[in-house]
Order: sequence, then structure tokens, then C-alpha cells
Amino acid sequence: MRVVITQRVDSVEDRAEKRDALDQAWATTLPKLLGGDVTMLPLANIPEKATAALEVTKPELLVLSGGNDIGQAPERDATEAAVLDYAKQHQLPVLAVCRGMQFMQHHLGGALVKLEGHVATEHAVRSRDGSELIVNSYHHFGIATLAAGLNALYTHADGSIEAAQHAELPWLAIMWHPERAMPPEANAWLAEKLKGLL
Repeated sequence: MRVVITQRVDSVEDRAEKRDALDQAWATTLPKLLGGDVTMLPLANIPEKATAALEVTKPELLVLSGGNDIGQAPERDATEAAVLDYAKQHQLPVLAVCRGMQFMQHHLGGALVKLEGHVATEHAVRSRDGSELIVNSYHHFGIATLAAGLNALYTHADGSIEAAQHAELPWLAIMWHPERAMPPEANAWLAEKLKGLL
């Protein structure tokens, strides 16, 4: 499976450089989640080239990875906007992770809220049917009310929404990081949801 994944932007001040970066753990996480061989193709944060890159690579899944708050790296924001526009046009599956979920919410016209106690921790999230997952958490911003088109799947005790799915598009969003240390039940749930998406 061909998976195009977006990258964070890191500023390296002593070298006066901006670097696209991606946790190498994604290379082992994606095959486990998708249950097979994966060709992972990191996407450069060059907004004007993003659509052309997607046309060439013909991805079967798009992943919006974590890192950077919205507005912190405008080139990334514009690149991911192009990715979501392309995904909508071509009805492509999207997995949005942490900042990716925040950006999907933002791109669909929804708001973000500042959160406390969601950085470098684990906590429980609960579905409407009462099932519970323990997930990791590394975000300063979250979602209290979903943008139109998104439906909540899991919610934190403080009311913030930690997983959502689009009502019409094959888009899934989570606030936790499957590429980092995670209780196995959460990634098992994610793998099952992705099967239904693809």
C-alpha cells in the first residue's frame, strides 16, 4: 500500500535551517496498523508542489502526522490544506493524528480550544457505548465542538473529543499518537477502524 504522510517543520536556529521531519517509528507502525507491506512516502512542506506530488505518487492512504501547532509553520498548514482538498476531490482515505486531527477540524471550519493536562501523559477516552481505551496524549489544543461533517467516536472526561470520523468522506481522526508507546488495545481499535476505511 502506498501511504503519503505529512511532516512536521523543525527550526534549527544554530544552522538557520527549517527541516521537514518525521518520526522513524512510522515506518514500523504503519505496516502493523495496515496489516501488510507499506510504501511510506513523506511529503515535503512545499504547498505549491503538493498536488503534483500526490498526482505522481497516487496514494491509497493519506496520513496527517503530529507536531507543530496550527499557525506555527504556515508552509505546513498550506501543504496539509492542499492534501485535504485533494483527498476530498478524489475520495481518498485520511488518517489524521493529533495535530492532524486539529488541522482537519480547522480546515472544515471548526474551532480549537486550549487544554490543560493533555501533555506527556496517558488517560482514558470513552465511546458513546461506554467502551474505554487508554491512550497517550501530547497536545496543548483540542476540540470541544466538532466541525460540520465530523462525528465523535471517543471523548475525554473533560469533554474534549479525542477521535472522530467524517460522516461522508473516508476520514478518521485521533488525538493520540499510534507511533509512540501505546497500550495495545488502542492500536488494535485503530487497525480495525482503518480496515473499514480502506
